[in-house]
Amino acid sequence: MAYLRLIDYSQNIQSAQITQLTGGSSAVLLGAELTAIEEITSYLIQKYDTAAEFTDTVVWNPDTIYKAKDRFYLDGPAYSSSGTYALKAFTLQAGKIYICTTAITVGEAFNISKWTLLGSQYDLFFVTVPKPEFDYKTIYSIGDEVYWKNKVYECKIASTLYNHNQTLQYYDSSNLPPINVAPDNNLNGIKYWGSGVSYSVPAGTYPTDTTKFTAGDNRSQKIIDCVVDIALYKIHSRIAPNNIPQLRVDNYDSAIVWLVKCGKGSVTANIPLIQPNQGKRIRFGGNIKNENSY
Repeated sequence: MAYLRLIDYSQNIQSAQITQLTGGSSAVLLGAELTAIEEITSYLIQKYDTAAEFTDTVVWNPDTIYKAKDRFYLDGPAYSSSGTYALKAFTLQAGKIYICTTAITVGEAFNISKWTLLGSQYDLFFVTVPKPEFDYKTIYSIGDEVYWKNKVYECKIASTLYNHNQTLQYYDSSNLPPINVAPDNNLNGIKYWGSGVSYSVPAGTYPTDTTKFTAGDNRSQKIIDCVVDIALYKIHSRIAPNNIPQLRVDNYDSAIVWLVKCGKGSVTANIPLIQPNQGKRIRFGGNIKNENSY
């Protein structure tokens, strides 16, 4: 399991060079990727939900039950006219990925009537979220539905709105407590949202079903670049720590500078934020402010 696919490295390095650097070992590549992810997480974990971003990117399997936001891609071995194929077998033909719908027990030329087209090789898909994802800052009314951590919930108690006098007690609007209780809150989640209904896509649902899947990549493209640049730097460090190509050093340094900016808040990464916002000041004491009236 991995966040990246081998093809994700292709914009930065040729596959032949990757093979040479890693000695053809997928374990070396995965190890460098995991090290890169850990380093990136150390810069972002105080503000961003890095676990939600760094999920696996796997080959689609028709026997797998997928949950919302799960990500997969299409791939398979090239078709062989001398091979045999069972139902649900994948094959690659002219750059397209097909799934077998009629078992082929003797070798024969590719017959499209026995296959269903899924898409192009390496096409990415992710499971569509069935309802708007819960957000602490959204105002919810009774009956509104949200998706949160593999379940769909219905609002039982509307969001708490603060009046002028209450708002003044927090000095700044950014210091106000959240107006919502999370559906999975241990104390009040059930009271506000009920127990929720689990959501998943049944096994056997083809990625061509646009009511369940979205074609595309739900990863942050900038984070992908950072993982690739840091991983390649680590791989070169493993081979010749005193002779790392300047391009790899520059790319690594650039990635770290950007991550530092994300951590400080001067730039915002396109990955989920921790809810509610972290690092707010605590202010207490003082006189209660009066509402203004003229």
